[in-house]
Order: sequence, then C-alpha cells, then structure tokens
Amino acid sequence: MISEKEYRYYQRLHQNRLNLVIHIIGSIMFIVGNILILIGLWNFIDFTQMIIGFSLLFIAISMQAIGHQFEPEQFEGFKGPLDFVKTFYLELIVFFPAFLFSPYFLENWNKK
Repeated sequence: MISEKEYRYYQRLHQNRLNLVIHIIGSIMFIVGNILILIGLWNFIDFTQMIIGFSLLFIAISMQAIGHQFEPEQFEGFKGPLDFVKTFYLELIVFFPAFLFSPYFLENWNKK
C-alpha cells in the first residue's frame, strides 16, 4: 500500500505535464521491455526478443532522465547501482501506474 506521504513526495517530483506524458509512455515501454526479456528467456534464449526488450528498457530510462529535467523539484539521486535498479522497477512498474490512476496525478495534470 502506498502511503499519503509517499504519494505527496512523488507528486512533488512529477509536476510538469510533459514529464507526465513521458512517464506514461516510458512506463509502458519499461513494462513491455521486461515482458519481452522474460519471453525471450522462456523461448530458450530468443536473442531478438531480448535485444528488443533491453532496448525498450534503455529508451524508457533515458526518457525518464529527459523528462525530469523539466521538473522544478529534482530527485536527490541514487545511492548506488542496486538503488538505481530498485528505484526504476518500483517507479515504472508499481508506483507510476498507481499514481496515474490517483487524484494526485489529476491534480498535477490540471495545474496551469
């Protein structure tokens, strides 16, 4: 369960409408990329699917970096490589989809 405090913190880091659109696209790409990697592994190492999957992950992460440049409040940064991986998986697979369907997203989307 995501707490009110976590939603508010996330909302402060995602105020810009362009960044919100980038996150919608990036989150979908990240999820699809992971699914393709898993399917590629399941299909006895189908390199085509895995390469496409990893490419989608790379593009999605790059898009997030670009989108966050438009935000008035910046993310404090990663504490290391594991924190980088953990943060992206939590944000793009769990937290952003929940945020997208919350009143906090609409509040930021409707800001002028």
